[in-house]
Amino acid sequence: MFIFSRSFRALQLTILLFFFVVPARAQTAPVWELAGQMRDLAFQAQTELYEAARASDPSAHYQTAANLIDQAAQIYEASLQPAYRESAPEADALIVDSLTRARAAATNGDAPSLAAARSRLWTALLQGSQTLTLSTLKAGDFASAAEWLKLREYREATRVSTVDDPSAKAIAQLEQNQLSAEEAADIIANDLRDSYFFRLRDALTQTQSAAEKNFSTRAAEWAGQATGYFSILQADMDEKLGADATNALAKSFADLEAATLNQDWAAVKTLATNIREALSAYQPVELTSAEIAERGKLLYLFTDLIYVEYKNGVRDGQITIAIEYQEAVTFRAQAEAAFEDLRPFIAEADADSAARFSAILSELETVIANLGDPQDVKVLTDEGLGIIESTLKVSADSNDTAASFTILDTLLNEILISVREGRYEDAERTRIEAYAILESGPEQRLVHRAPILARELEGLFWEGTEGQKGLATLIAEKASVEETAACVNQLNVKLKEAEDFLSVGMSGALAVVNSMVIILREGLEAVLILGAILGYLRATNSPKKFSAWVYAGTAAAILLSVATWWAAETFITITVAGREIIEGVASLVAVAVLFYVTNWLFEKVYVTDWIAFVKEQVGKALSNGSALALAGLGFTVVYREGFETVLFYQALAFDAQASSIWLGFVIGLLIIFAVAYAILKMSKRLPLKPFFTITGLLLMALAFNFMGAGIRELQEAGIVSAHLVTWIPENLILMELFGIFPTLETTLAQVLFLIVLIATFSYSVWRKKKKESLPHPNPLPKGEGITASKE
Repeated sequence: MFIFSRSFRALQLTILLFFFVVPARAQTAPVWELAGQMRDLAFQAQTELYEAARASDPSAHYQTAANLIDQAAQIYEASLQPAYRESAPEADALIVDSLTRARAAATNGDAPSLAAARSRLWTALLQGSQTLTLSTLKAGDFASAAEWLKLREYREATRVSTVDDPSAKAIAQLEQNQLSAEEAADIIANDLRDSYFFRLRDALTQTQSAAEKNFSTRAAEWAGQATGYFSILQADMDEKLGADATNALAKSFADLEAATLNQDWAAVKTLATNIREALSAYQPVELTSAEIAERGKLLYLFTDLIYVEYKNGVRDGQITIAIEYQEAVTFRAQAEAAFEDLRPFIAEADADSAARFSAILSELETVIANLGDPQDVKVLTDEGLGIIESTLKVSADSNDTAASFTILDTLLNEILISVREGRYEDAERTRIEAYAILESGPEQRLVHRAPILARELEGLFWEGTEGQKGLATLIAEKASVEETAACVNQLNVKLKEAEDFLSVGMSGALAVVNSMVIILREGLEAVLILGAILGYLRATNSPKKFSAWVYAGTAAAILLSVATWWAAETFITITVAGREIIEGVASLVAVAVLFYVTNWLFEKVYVTDWIAFVKEQVGKALSNGSALALAGLGFTVVYREGFETVLFYQALAFDAQASSIWLGFVIGLLIIFAVAYAILKMSKRLPLKPFFTITGLLLMALAFNFMGAGIRELQEAGIVSAHLVTWIPENLILMELFGIFPTLETTLAQVLFLIVLIATFSYSVWRKKKKESLPHPNPLPKGEGITASKE
């Protein structure tokens, strides 16, 4: 076994030499790839030390680790060092020193020291890349600048899209002669400083977290990163903070790294806190007043959302809704990151307020971690919001659509973090939360103005669209980070398209049309069903109590729809998932009631003598089953759409004047009344059986629609899974008119509905034929019966 292991190690080294050293010497790989190869080799060296800790004889692992560091050094010497030595000598010296330290640590089996050296190696490569990007840019070598710029890190660790990358935009504008080299250099320098200062603060946070858990190697790794990011920013800090302050910071960072290596966790905590305090006076980028206001709104929004999520997620010291609690934790962290950006500006307005806000964030972290009283969270967040309003003169509304897109961006990043770490259950919870925010805000405004875009967004969040798997499918399959990132990229593109679309105002005429479409889309189905049933009752001169029960169910549904909306706005919380469950269950109940009532009517028209039935019912009380069925029909078909209709009009109010909304509503209502009147008139003029045939087919088509739509609602609530069926077209007409969605679950439900429908009606026809084969009693005397139903 030992011989096999040693042989395998030799084979590994041969492969590594082939892939890493040979290309490096040929200098054919791009700079970012070469730097990545060095980073990967250093990481593999770290892995060897992990294995050495479990081995009976660690010496072979130590040697392998040292050889891997040597390979990284060979790549650097053969490819990157000439450029670094000439144009970025400080970075070159740091890289050489880091490689020397890394090899010594590998040889001695010192995992924490190797981790710190690895981090310093990587950040030194970034530092040199930044220097070379700016120097080649100023020299007019734009192609080289663009290549060096690819060796960088972004503000967010999970960023996978460069759609809003200011540096990339600057290079593109430079190539099109829209910017000068000096202007582009300023933009890129600001972008890089902003990114690395964010990474510096994050590295400090991670250092403290690892120290609290006594993770010596992780703590050393993060401390090394923090020191490396400080080195990148040191020259700028020297200009803005002064030499004395910067030199003191340099010593603090050196002491922090030494404390992690010595596992002096008390010193690590003190040093990290002191460094944060010293960095609070540093601003890497000079922000305009508009940029300060924009970031201030983000800080306000994230602070506000801490309590919004926490109060729904925790009750009586217990987590009641895990995803809400997790989002409270996330938004507190986001608020802290935004505050760090704005702290110098808040301190400039009121130093005491800046210090107090920092303390508030710490207190919130403690309360949330201990599952404290939501009221305590509310008091702290309210105080924090007051500080933001008084110092930055900004506020934000979490219900604002622009804010929704900001939150979505945060949650999509959270999904990628979870997938990267293998936490697929957390990724799924975050996906549902993100979709809830989309549906409760932007989607309600898009669904009538840009329905195709709304459907594409829905598909990308769920089973997929246009043959591409959606997030729900990818997470369920535990797809790779690359596959998930590709979907998130596509979502980001569509969300940007939606944000741009919604940012354009709505004209009065368009508002009228949208308002009319909402009431027609949501109300016409109910009117067709109720009109058909009332038409039956009028055509057959049936007792008025039948109609009264239909009207009673309808009135109850309208009142309950408004009451549900009012309650959700005032004293109870109905999540988007909860709303989807209400609508899904109502749809399926409507299917059952429609099926029952239509079969009941079919039975009377085709199987029994309807005229004899009506004569028998006149003067008698309604049976409980018939009465409840008709009342239930009126209730379910109206309540199914009522609550959602109120929400759609509420969303439309963001874009349009009240007068335009009312005008469109009235026009749509008049059209609905006209349709209802036409159905009732038709019921008097057409013979009973043709009328039943026409409306019966319509009712069954609507029931078929409700079956698909109901299952779809439950899918969006996370109750029913969603598997993409690629051969079913994604057609909005099919979805709206027939409830046909490209998922396996909705398709199976509708197929089952058709099977039951055919079986039931076939049984009724068989009963009719069997009845006709029996001896008939004497028919009614001519002239008796109901004239309105003559054929």
